[in-house]
Amino acid sequence: MAHKFSKAFIAALIAADLARAVPAGAEDFPPPSPEFIEQVRQALLQRPEIMLEVFALLEEQQSAQTAVADLEIVASVADELFEGLDREKPILVEFQDYNCGYCRRVHANVAELKRQRPDLQVVLLETPVLGEASRHAAEVALALKATEGLEAYARFADALMTLPGNADPVSVRATLTDLGFDAEAVIQAAANGAGAHDLSLAERLARKVGARGTPYFVGPGGIVRGFGSPEDLSAITLPPERPAPDAASGKEG
Repeated sequence: MAHKFSKAFIAALIAADLARAVPAGAEDFPPPSPEFIEQVRQALLQRPEIMLEVFALLEEQQSAQTAVADLEIVASVADELFEGLDREKPILVEFQDYNCGYCRRVHANVAELKRQRPDLQVVLLETPVLGEASRHAAEVALALKATEGLEAYARFADALMTLPGNADPVSVRATLTDLGFDAEAVIQAAANGAGAHDLSLAERLARKVGARGTPYFVGPGGIVRGFGSPEDLSAITLPPERPAPDAASGKEG
């Protein structure tokens, strides 16, 4: 009974909208009659798939509008966001938090996409949105990057993303030691501000692209908010006029 009521209620709303709608330039036409509105209502009740088609069309239009808006956002920040990268090769920028469950889940998808497409340029931007432990982990990671280089940073970031527990001061120190780094020196470097510029830059870029949560992916072809499959992520790594290779086959599709 509740299901039938929902259909009737939606049909009534659509019919009521018809009564209020006045096409541009048709102000002199009389409003739809109650009989016409009732006929529309009955038609929608008898063929509810019409409403599903309408909703699907609306969703498609909204998705298209969002895609256009996302490309405008990317264009407005592209020079800063993609600085130093080869624009002729695929790019994927990820805003991440080491204690974000979805970041950890999507980490495998990013790794798989990178395996399929070795020329993919992956940029990690530290966006610690989940409290002081996350911020400490991000600061230490960036201090390691500043003192030991990008490869060391990538190893450490991968290790934190695959921790069985939270990334907190204890596990961060243990991870540094397990990877063969001087944990005390790196943590002290973080306390002294090593990598602070990169963290400020990431926070500024996050605001510009609207990344209020993590994970959040940006590429030349758009934005993926939250968890994304390898196919989702692949689709935004190149501009729209250059279709990304199919993530499963590695071929242009």
